[in-house]
Amino acid sequence: MLPELAPTLALLGLALLVLPHARRDGGAVRVAALAVAVAATARYLVWRLGTTLPDLSLDPAALWMWLLAVVEALATLNAMATCVFLMRRSSRRAEADAGERRLASRAVLPPVDVVIASYNEPFEVLERSILGALALDWPQVRVWVLDDGNRPWLAEYCTARGVRRATRDGNAHGKAGNLNAWLAASGATEAPFILVLDADFVAQPRLLRRVMGFFDEAGVALVQTPQSFFNPDPIQLNLLAGGALADEQRFFYHDFQPSLDAWGAAFCCGTSFVVRRDALVAAGGIPTCTVTEDMMTTYALAARGGRTVYLDEPLSAGLAPEGLGAFVTQRARWCLGTVQALRSPLSPLRARAGWAHRLCFLNAQLFWLAGVPLMLLAVLAPAVFWWTGVPAFLAEPGAFIAHFGPRFAVEAVVLGWLSRGKVVPVFSGLAPLVVAPAAVAAAARGLLRPRGQRFAVTPKGGGRRPRVVHGRLLAWLGGCVAAIALGMAATRLPDLAPLAAGRANAVNLGWSAYALVLLCLAMLVCVEIPRRRREERMPVAEAVGLDGIPGRLVDLSPGGACVDVRWRGGDTATLALAGVGEVPARVVRRSDDRVMLAFGDLGEARDALIRKLYTGPAALPPARLAPLRALTGAARRWLLSEV
Repeated sequence: MLPELAPTLALLGLALLVLPHARRDGGAVRVAALAVAVAATARYLVWRLGTTLPDLSLDPAALWMWLLAVVEALATLNAMATCVFLMRRSSRRAEADAGERRLASRAVLPPVDVVIASYNEPFEVLERSILGALALDWPQVRVWVLDDGNRPWLAEYCTARGVRRATRDGNAHGKAGNLNAWLAASGATEAPFILVLDADFVAQPRLLRRVMGFFDEAGVALVQTPQSFFNPDPIQLNLLAGGALADEQRFFYHDFQPSLDAWGAAFCCGTSFVVRRDALVAAGGIPTCTVTEDMMTTYALAARGGRTVYLDEPLSAGLAPEGLGAFVTQRARWCLGTVQALRSPLSPLRARAGWAHRLCFLNAQLFWLAGVPLMLLAVLAPAVFWWTGVPAFLAEPGAFIAHFGPRFAVEAVVLGWLSRGKVVPVFSGLAPLVVAPAAVAAAARGLLRPRGQRFAVTPKGGGRRPRVVHGRLLAWLGGCVAAIALGMAATRLPDLAPLAAGRANAVNLGWSAYALVLLCLAMLVCVEIPRRRREERMPVAEAVGLDGIPGRLVDLSPGGACVDVRWRGGDTATLALAGVGEVPARVVRRSDDRVMLAFGDLGEARDALIRKLYTGPAALPPARLAPLRALTGAARRWLLSEV
């Protein structure tokens, strides 16, 4: 077996020698590392399709192996195209700096309409978005709330804050229809630029200062900035890995989109972007042909010569889906809209578009139509083998290791290095696995009946909730675990006698171990930790005073705080917060050196507290990750049933 491991070990050794000392953001080493990953993947794919399949026939075993091979081949092409895109990377911060200096020298700056598209979000979600918009550092900002829920309380709040509010009859075409109705009715405002925010996103004050300089170039129609999240997504939360793993979208926003931008293929992501009004009007408004209006907006602008550029700088933060149900709903909508776009007249395969946009579009199709379904097949294949003796493919263990080992090792190491730990083997497969059943169903709808699909709103701001168990998904995952484990037991696991027409089962043994680990982690995600607070607590480390006694803040939310302090007061206290002032609080719990506080009615101090939390660095996720700590978090979930 050692000779077969040699290529894998040699590549790992080379990577460990070179990559820690190389630049991630560009240069020859980045290109070479990704080229090696593409070559190793291509070598595996040629071997996989050329030597591991039976003759194609109507035999069920042959059809099963060919199905797996075709889906895996398409998913592998998706991985290879992603690596090719990653060979280049843009960094526009220097351009943003220069643009900011130009803007500072001008006596007059153009007005900007800030539009917050809303449907059914609760008060505390919209409150912080509106306050953040009002705090933007720009002389002429007009804030609009597009209220598709037509809520009287929101009308009162907007009036009190001096914010404009727009409504319409009905909710046709969801968010896109909401924005288009406002666009058609607001022409008289004559603001040449529009900042679009989702209702849960809070802009950083400098967003417009950093972005508007790009529009000095006439061809730029839209500037997109990344989405950041101030709460953990369901995978991070339910594995107790909020500070250890990156949220599921961070690799896309901070690694893949900058690479797409370098190739001229970055696209709109639905929030935290600025667009020229005249370009959007000329394109016919926000497209309504699919339920992913954001991506199609870029293609509609591109069809008229308008460019989308991407500034990889966190300038806003919002809510990640707060529960697994919302997470799956959102991803299934992305899948549906992406597949719908295949038959849209705005598809870059049919409309005016560059080759990079077309390749990016095809790569997205491969992800949803092959990459995600492959996760279903990957956890089903071991069970099929153990119960029927039909392997996923025909290969001796040595040959498998010699071809798959280099591909897996190089891809894992290179992507982990480039992403600074955002891509982690096994853990990065959890999101595709838990969304796979819903995504496959959505893809089928998008292919067979692309028209007439409704926009499914992602629930945001659900507040407190008890433990939630996603029974159907949990039962499906548990059924896969049982089928694999019982199948292994039924074939006497210690006996590694050859199965499946003389082929050894060691490959399937390793595959089964991988599938069991992945399935068990996914089952943990399906049993959600109770959410005990209405608003997310954020880690904030700064000096504070509690009744005049110096202490240090541990975390903070609009509803309360945790303070490390040696304090011997009563049931109430006053917390002195920088930038906010004195905040009255009730003592909830205490120990010798820690006090938990709950805030009551803060009055005007609440506005200052919200701005402190959501328009400053506290709202942005930590830059450094610790993937190994995710193993500890998962173990605690298994062992501590009370969590």
